[in-house]
Amino acid sequence: MSGSSMRDTFRLALTVAAVNGFTTLTGLPFGTYASLAVLTVTVGSYGNTLELGRQRLIGTLIGGVVVAFGYTAWGHLPLMIALPLALLLARLIAGSLRLTVGYSVCCFVVVMGWLEHDQQLTDWIPLRLFWTAFGILVALLSLRLFWPSRARMEQRLGLLALLQDLGGALDLFSSSLPAAERRRLLGPRLRDLRTSLLRLREQRQAALLELGSSAEQHPIARMWDLLDQACEALLIDLDALRRQSELPWQHWGLEREHDATVRFIASAAERLWRWREQLRGSLHLQLPPPEPLPLLPLEVLQGSSEALSRLEPGQLSAVAARLMLLNRMDHTLASTEHQWRALLR
Repeated sequence: MSGSSMRDTFRLALTVAAVNGFTTLTGLPFGTYASLAVLTVTVGSYGNTLELGRQRLIGTLIGGVVVAFGYTAWGHLPLMIALPLALLLARLIAGSLRLTVGYSVCCFVVVMGWLEHDQQLTDWIPLRLFWTAFGILVALLSLRLFWPSRARMEQRLGLLALLQDLGGALDLFSSSLPAAERRRLLGPRLRDLRTSLLRLREQRQAALLELGSSAEQHPIARMWDLLDQACEALLIDLDALRRQSELPWQHWGLEREHDATVRFIASAAERLWRWREQLRGSLHLQLPPPEPLPLLPLEVLQGSSEALSRLEPGQLSAVAARLMLLNRMDHTLASTEHQWRALLR
């Protein structure tokens, strides 16, 4: 068992023991529902626990209302008729609210209330609702207080680390190392970056739950998507650059163009690091770095018409392919910062 799993198990055991102790001290009946709530909603991340707790609480409330109404209205009917009617009503209400876990809880409350607690519904329903709410609240507090596992913070730190590592990969590509050595070193780094990006995407749903309702429209969630798209686009373009054959710029008389492209890639790496610094400085969204964006100096080609005219079509195509990838990177940086500013308007 990993250290994280052991911490989660120990936290769950400690929380259930504390809840059991408290319910015993109060002397109120049906305290086991508090422990049951802790066991069923605690799933590791705060966001998932919050959503499961919300569904369980709503399901318990709907089930309690339905069983109280149903037993009063249809209690005189035969059990084989009255109970299915109550379950049908509960399923209609829970289904209309699009409950998943809460759907099952709602139906279970109706059955338990009807068959086991029909003579004490006025006591059982409020106490079950109270103990369920108490168990959910304690479960959420335990996740905040004991080895907190907050998906929102993990998403933020993961994206900051991704920007740092992607900037390092761009910086490596612009280094003076031999082309073969750069390609050899970049391969594993790009694979690790893709793995990190996919892992962050898998964790994002739990992080979105912590942002509350309409999380997809939250500026922070939109910023996560924006950085995700930018990193993916830059990864694709950098991998394409890595796979291209090294061009004999000096032999073709294009030294200035080569130096300009190297400077642009190095500046793009610096820009990603500046994004990271700007976002790391505060938990609230900040504007993009105030310094001007690095520009792809395509104007250097205007003074290279003579050298370019001596190139064969295949050579011109290779130069154009390199410049096209750099132009896409330039567009990615500019478009990301434009949308970033729009989020804060």
